[in-house]
Amino acid sequence: MLLSVDSAVVHYSDERFQLLIDSVEDYAIYMLDCAGHVVTWNRGAFLNKGYSSQEVIGRHFRMLFVPEDLAAGAPERELAKARQDGRCAGEGWRLRKNGERFWASFVITAMLDSTGQLVGFAKVTRDLSERKRQEDALLAMDAELRVERDRLHAAAESSMDALYICEAVRDGKGAIEDFIFTYLNSNVEKMVSIPRSMLLGRKMCEMLPMDRERGLFERYKQVVLTGKSLIYEFQVEDERAKSTWVRVQAVKMRDGLAITASDITERKQDEERILYMAQHDVLTGLPNRNLLNDRIGQAIEMAKRYRHKVGVLLVDLDGFKQINDTLGHFAGDIVLFTVAGRLKTGVREMDSVIRIGGDEFVIVVSEISELDDIQHYADNILHKLQSSMVVEGHPILVTGSIGIAAYPESGVTTAELLRQADRAMYIAKRSGKNQTYGMAS
Repeated sequence: MLLSVDSAVVHYSDERFQLLIDSVEDYAIYMLDCAGHVVTWNRGAFLNKGYSSQEVIGRHFRMLFVPEDLAAGAPERELAKARQDGRCAGEGWRLRKNGERFWASFVITAMLDSTGQLVGFAKVTRDLSERKRQEDALLAMDAELRVERDRLHAAAESSMDALYICEAVRDGKGAIEDFIFTYLNSNVEKMVSIPRSMLLGRKMCEMLPMDRERGLFERYKQVVLTGKSLIYEFQVEDERAKSTWVRVQAVKMRDGLAITASDITERKQDEERILYMAQHDVLTGLPNRNLLNDRIGQAIEMAKRYRHKVGVLLVDLDGFKQINDTLGHFAGDIVLFTVAGRLKTGVREMDSVIRIGGDEFVIVVSEISELDDIQHYADNILHKLQSSMVVEGHPILVTGSIGIAAYPESGVTTAELLRQADRAMYIAKRSGKNQTYGMAS
C-alpha cells in the first residue's frame, strides 16, 4: 500500500516539475532512455527544433544531428562520455525540422537510480546561432581589417561585447613582454570601469594588472605565438563583492590580438537554475534522488581518508497514506514540507537530507566515530518528527520508521548501504512503527 502512496505523490510532484520544465522556452529540455531514444520533450524543444512531441518521442536523438556528425559517430560518442563521466557538454551544429542548421550548446547528464544504475539521460540544448555568427565574423576580421576598417569600427561600436585590439610589445630578444591597446570600443569602459581614453596607447599589464594575475596575459601570448584562438570563461568580483561571469575570446591579428569580452552572468545563472531544478525536489527544496549517490559517495571518500564512519538513515513516515486519503494531497504536501523543515533543523551542517520520493527521506551522516553515535543521531531525528502539527484545522501527529546502515559495517558501497537501510526500515515498520532499527553489523 505504501508503494501506491509513493507513486501518487511522486506523480503529483512530477506533474508540477513538468509544468516548470515546459515553462522554459529558451532551452530544449528532454529526456532520453539508455539507448538514446527521446522520452520527454518540452515546449522549448518544440520552439528550438520545430518538432512536436508526437513527432519525436520514441525516436532516436540521432535525428537532430547534421549528416557529418552522424557519420563521425557524434551521438554515440556523446552518450558514451555522459555514461562514463556522468556528464557531457559541448557545442556543435544541430538540425531543425525544416532542415535549417543552427549552432547550439548542450549538456547531457546521466540519470542514475538509487542503486547507481543508469536509467537514462537528461539533455539541455540552447540555440547559440547569434553568438556563433558573431564569433565567425571575429575570426574573419584579420583578413578584412586592412580594406574594411571603417566597417569594423561601426560594427564594433554597435556590438554588445567589449572589443579590444592590441599589438605585442617585444623586448630586445623578440619575446613578448606586454601588449599596447590600439583600439577599444565603448563597451570596454563598462567592462573595466576605466575611460578608454586612459587605456589607448597604454600597456595591458600596467592598466589591467588583474589580467596577469588571472593568467590571461600568458594565454594571450600563446595566441600570438601559436595562432590558435582562445575562449576562456572566468568569474570576477568588484569592490562590492558582486560576482560577474566573463567570457573572453582572443584571435591573432598580425603581431597582436583582437579580444572580445562578454558578460555571461545571466547565461550562467540560467544554467545553474536548470541544474538546481534537476537536482532538487520542487515541493521541499531538498536535494532529490539525482544527488543521492553523490552525497553518499562524498561521505564515504571522506570516511576512508580520515577513518570515520558514515551513517545512512532511511526515514519513512508512518500513516502518510491515511493523511492523503482523508485530507487530500494538498494537506499531504504541507506535512511533507513541514517534515522536511524538521529534518533540516535536526541535522548538522555537514550532513545531508534528501527526499528520494513520496514520504521517504535519506539522511547522510558524516564524520562519525562510533556506531553508538549513529544510533543516538537517529533517536534525535525520531524525536524531532514526533511533534504534532495542525493542517487545515486538523491536528496531526507525525511519526516515522527509521532504518540505519553504517559504513563500513553495513557495506562499503552506496548501493549496499541503501539496501541495508531499506531492510532495516521495513523491520522497524513491522515491529510497530515509530522506532529505529539498526543493521550496522
